[in-house]
Amino acid sequence: MNTEMKAANRFAEAGFGGEQSKTMAAGIDDLLVKSMAAFDRRFDALENSLRSLQNFQIISLISIVATMLAGFAGLIFAVLGRP
Repeated sequence: MNTEMKAANRFAEAGFGGEQSKTMAAGIDDLLVKSMAAFDRRFDALENSLRSLQNFQIISLISIVATMLAGFAGLIFAVLGRP
């Protein structure tokens, strides 16, 4: 409430009427709150997207390592199994 009064006083100093300045301060405050809420939603979506990407990369890395281990085991088996 105190910040709203400060903003209203600034608008009044700029030449706007008392009620008009209070309305403008409330409107700007509402706009800032809505903007921050939209930013939070976008940030959450980005965070979820990056978390999903990281999980996918970990799974891909594990599958690559498992494939390499299977390949090395096959090579060792082939080399040791020669007569």
